[in-house]
Amino acid sequence: MHFINLCLSLYFKHKLMTVTYQVIALSACLVHLGSEGVRLGLGFYGNLAENMSALFGFLITSIIIQIPLTVFLACNNSFINLPLEYIFYAMIVAFSGFQTIFAIQALMKTADRQVAKYLDKIEREKLDSLFGPEKRKKSPITTRRVRKIRYDPQ
Repeated sequence: MHFINLCLSLYFKHKLMTVTYQVIALSACLVHLGSEGVRLGLGFYGNLAENMSALFGFLITSIIIQIPLTVFLACNNSFINLPLEYIFYAMIVAFSGFQTIFAIQALMKTADRQVAKYLDKIEREKLDSLFGPEKRKKSPITTRRVRKIRYDPQ
């Protein structure tokens, strides 16, 4: 829907703008569409994989590229915006704002989970160093100690 709206609005406005604004509008729309795909992909991957760097990439792409560019396209009167574009850009800014807020919350929860995993790993290493790894490892099904089988190829 977003792609169709941008293409149709550029098609109808293209002849009414000067060459300078034609180039600016086309490049702004291309950057807008490209950053939208990258932004949503990073957010999707970051949430599924609990990947902090992907979530930060989503957040930075939203705050630095997507929202200011959308506001620029909506508020610049030299682009001769259609009435549908004002509504569409307002919806995009609102949704991007909500996505940014929820991304910050997801980032904080993911950071807490990663810290908990790290502290658990440190605790397990301390237990292994004190009691040895054989005393701590048990089978999840029978709760018996699991013996390590060593393979010597010679």
